[in-house]
Amino acid sequence: MDFLQLSKDRYSVRSFSDKSVEEEKLNKILEAGRLAPTAKNSQSQKIFVLKSKEALERINAVTPMTYKAPVVLMVCYDKNVSYKNPNETHYVGYEGGAVDAAIITTAMMMEATDLGLGTLWARGFNAQDIFDAFPEIKGLEVVCLLDIGYPASDAAPSERHTMRKPLSETVVEL
Repeated sequence: MDFLQLSKDRYSVRSFSDKSVEEEKLNKILEAGRLAPTAKNSQSQKIFVLKSKEALERINAVTPMTYKAPVVLMVCYDKNVSYKNPNETHYVGYEGGAVDAAIITTAMMMEATDLGLGTLWARGFNAQDIFDAFPEIKGLEVVCLLDIGYPASDAAPSERHTMRKPLSETVVEL
């Protein structure tokens, strides 16, 4: 698919069917994240694949932001591994883990869309609730949840989906 068309077609799915995500497709999505660029190739991401009944019950108990997707990727990063700018005169305190995780999530989201799946990038949750429900992520930073599955028959983009500012409002040529 043409990338611009893929970008136009992708929307936040808030209603998923019960159909399982095939392992082959899930592996391609995870591979897209693995191949995504990170600052200085630090690869500080840790992706937790929530698809077992028990894992989905745990995440659904602490946030409605999964919309009952059959797969939820919990995208985290390790601050001990992520890139930090060593140049004290520029970007003091810059820590690249969250940006890297966002890049990785975008790559996975677009691969899922290309494979005919729907996604929702979710951040509307209490991080402490996630930490309490998943002690496995101790010491990591949670960036987002990426809900993945086949859209339900009634799934549709929100009315905001096509609302885009013109380039003249978002791009400045110097």
